[in-house]
Amino acid sequence: MFIKCMYINARSLSAKMDKLQGYVSTYDVDAVFVTQTWFNDQNIGEREIAIPGFQCFRQDRVNRIGGGVAIYIKTTFHGVRLEDVGPFKEALWCRIMIGEEQIVLGVVYRSPSSTQEDVDMMIQTLERAAQNRRIVFTGDFNYPDINWEYMTGETPNSRNFIETIQESFWYQHVQEPTRESNILDLVFSSEEEMIEELEVAETFGSSDHNCVSWKTIVTRGIEEKTCKYEDWKRADWTKMKEEIAETNWEELFHGKDVQCMWNIFTNIYEKQVEKYVPKQERKLHQRPKWMTKEVRRLIRKKRKAWKEYKRGNSWSDCYKSLQAQVKVKMKEAKRNTEYLLSEKIKEDPKFHSVVVIFIIVTTGEPIVIINATIVLIININI
Repeated sequence: MFIKCMYINARSLSAKMDKLQGYVSTYDVDAVFVTQTWFNDQNIGEREIAIPGFQCFRQDRVNRIGGGVAIYIKTTFHGVRLEDVGPFKEALWCRIMIGEEQIVLGVVYRSPSSTQEDVDMMIQTLERAAQNRRIVFTGDFNYPDINWEYMTGETPNSRNFIETIQESFWYQHVQEPTRESNILDLVFSSEEEMIEELEVAETFGSSDHNCVSWKTIVTRGIEEKTCKYEDWKRADWTKMKEEIAETNWEELFHGKDVQCMWNIFTNIYEKQVEKYVPKQERKLHQRPKWMTKEVRRLIRKKRKAWKEYKRGNSWSDCYKSLQAQVKVKMKEAKRNTEYLLSEKIKEDPKFHSVVVIFIIVTTGEPIVIINATIVLIININI
């Protein structure tokens, strides 16, 4: 059996969640590793970056913009975040269970502007991670001077990194450039046979790094793909409405900016969902509601065009054209789905799928957010 994995250097993932869901659905991915998420725990909520049927583990950069890493793992693998693996802040480690077998998955981002202290902490973290028997990890390490065929580096830091890899008996599997002519994005495993069908694919949106996909081989069977979903048909709407009515929104929002108000609302909303919306288990369906056959077909054609372009065939214009078509068609599909949902609400008042929140500020311009499951209209003068 195998786990289908995908790595992306996102350069702002929250703006590309539709694209990520499209990839996950089209290629039936089990685990996604992300560097440069550009999340910030103060303004990007869990629901805004969620993928149905997946656990999301994130490690945001603190007090600085950019950076950050995340791992999305299917809920069927029962992922558990590992703490205290090491002092390096832009690394994330999880353990998954497949039958009785444990595998550790990790993702690391080393910025080109890392200090020597950052590099030392990354090496310490990798040394601790090496204590795990079976491990697969990936990331953007930014060592363009390393020759992975001959395992040589031109700088002391590069040579120290290679030495750490060799002493841990890890295998590095990426052998072709992932950004221009450089191999920056790497995939490591504790056993050479754990990685199969590795492919350096096209770039992800506006990122200048290529995606990498592969299969992680496991020895035991994978249980049936099911996960827990919020059962909105059985939600206690009466109590939810009562709590909303009793909440003093003017007091909570007074003097706050729009982002702060949104954070307050989502915090209250998530607590209500936990209290009043029961969960049920059912078979996992990864495909987003807006995903159409046409979009899936274009994504596959784009991947084919990229492969032909890599082989040296003159498919560059074809690939760029398909890339633009995918972007347009994904937006169209999502807009159409949202429109159909809004029409459904008009026809059936019991149908709850979209929330529209109007926060009226002093400018008189409403801010419209479509992202949740209840309707709330708030008039606030700031």
